[in-house]
Amino acid sequence: MSMKNFIIALVILFPVSAISNDSLVDVKSIEFRGIRNVDRLEIIKNSNAKNSKVGILIDIKSLSKVMDSDVKIKDYSIAVDKNILVISVEEIYPLFMIFRIDNDISVPCLVDENRNVLYSGRFFKTDMPIIVIEKNFFEDSRNSEFIKILFANLINIAEERGVFSGELAEIKIKRDMNLTVTLKNRRTSFIIKNSLSGFKKIEKSAAYLDAVNTYPEIIDLNAKRILIR
Repeated sequence: MSMKNFIIALVILFPVSAISNDSLVDVKSIEFRGIRNVDRLEIIKNSNAKNSKVGILIDIKSLSKVMDSDVKIKDYSIAVDKNILVISVEEIYPLFMIFRIDNDISVPCLVDENRNVLYSGRFFKTDMPIIVIEKNFFEDSRNSEFIKILFANLINIAEERGVFSGELAEIKIKRDMNLTVTLKNRRTSFIIKNSLSGFKKIEKSAAYLDAVNTYPEIIDLNAKRILIR
């Protein structure tokens, strides 16, 4: 089939009367497995699912079209087990939201870890911070290693420091090859080198700022001495 490994295991797990000729299924609930960045509610909404006497009435063909069109999904399967619609998803992971800055127009882009642009012109919610970068810098192959290191650092943080990873809001790549990092619900901008140790400094500094409830506008963590007022 042309669909992404489209498997519908309907068999005799629920009454035949629950399936109509136009691929409608009536299930008690919908369960997603393997989801990280894919929006469950968006999938259900775009599949035109409706409430029913049993629970949820959904068109499998419509659902499969929505799944096929989602750029974040690499593969998936759909099955019905004990009157529960089970949607197992293999996502393209990790994914990064890049905001490419240009003189004429700035464009949000969803990219994979190899800098391949999967979609442009729309912001997607991911578990990674938004990365603001000049278009020329992003497209220059000489900077590919710098971006690769940044991606690797963010992946490492997501795996090893999940709570802190969730606090990262935005990263700006400066022309001097430093990073300006902001955290969620805090006004402070942290300046660091593109290194894992730089992000660890932010984590420790943020914990201190939270403890004293003081948030200066800028903290340069590359400096030998840091004065917080």
